[in-house]
Amino acid sequence: MSNIEGFSIDRLDLSGAKALVTGGAGFIGSHLVDYLIKIGCQVRIFDNLSTGSIDNINNQAEFLLGDIRNQEEIKRAVAGVDFVFHQAAQINPAKAVQDPMFDFEINAQGTLYLLMAARQAGVKKILLASTNLYGNATYPNPQVGEYVPILGMANSLLSPYAASKASAEAYFKVFNDEFNLPTVRLRYANVYGPRQKSKGGSGVLAIFTERALQNQPLSIFGSGNQSRDFVYVADVVRANIQAALSNQANGQIFNIGSGKDTTVIKLAQKIISLTNSQSLIEYLPVRVADFEHVNIDIKQAKDLIEWQPLTSLDSGLTNYIEWLAR
Repeated sequence: MSNIEGFSIDRLDLSGAKALVTGGAGFIGSHLVDYLIKIGCQVRIFDNLSTGSIDNINNQAEFLLGDIRNQEEIKRAVAGVDFVFHQAAQINPAKAVQDPMFDFEINAQGTLYLLMAARQAGVKKILLASTNLYGNATYPNPQVGEYVPILGMANSLLSPYAASKASAEAYFKVFNDEFNLPTVRLRYANVYGPRQKSKGGSGVLAIFTERALQNQPLSIFGSGNQSRDFVYVADVVRANIQAALSNQANGQIFNIGSGKDTTVIKLAQKIISLTNSQSLIEYLPVRVADFEHVNIDIKQAKDLIEWQPLTSLDSGLTNYIEWLAR
């Protein structure tokens, strides 16, 4: 298991609780599984292994092979658990443009199936891995806060991916407010770290790092002045657990990022330097469904669940490069 910086085991009290992690064989989900087990949780993984890896599965966890689009399989997965960490998702905006129905079935319909099963099973709390990538028009201010009206998103969503994730958030709010099922929505920025692969076609940092280690060109779509917020996986795991433990988190939305923006060109240059790569940077036309700037405000997470990122981009990148190059 990898070490998660700043993760205070002594402060947590989930010992004996039963937790379900959808997408628990994936990049973020598998890290979450490992540390839930480390703090004494009984953990069940639900994953179809489409992008996750059997190598990521902790042998102390129960593993159920299944698909989030299958209602009966979801009911079996949720039965008997106290907490649900919903990490399973279709995460590639470009794939969503190519096949909007596939994207909808996983991110929106699958989430609704999970919420219905969680309510029926009497789950104590369910947490959603959501996104900040709803589109620039959604956020009129330079820095993205949590209080973006969900209904107002209809006029500003820029991709099918954004629409499916906004739908999932809307269902989480309804089940919290109308059905008394405690929910939390965590809007992740660009998460990176060990176990991340570019297999799913998403994640500019993973793509750049893999190519740099092979001395292949790094492709930038557009000018390279687009900005992103990169947050290390260790910090994301802590956010999930602190939100699960806090009653202050119920019904809330939390931005989970570094609170700092990095341009794509700066990221490429940094990765080339850290890997001692001979890679060149090539510029290609702008793609549909790409976002221009992401710069998020993490004040809500600091105030309500006492969370903040602890890993710098340089430190996290070094860890990731070492893992990828091993």
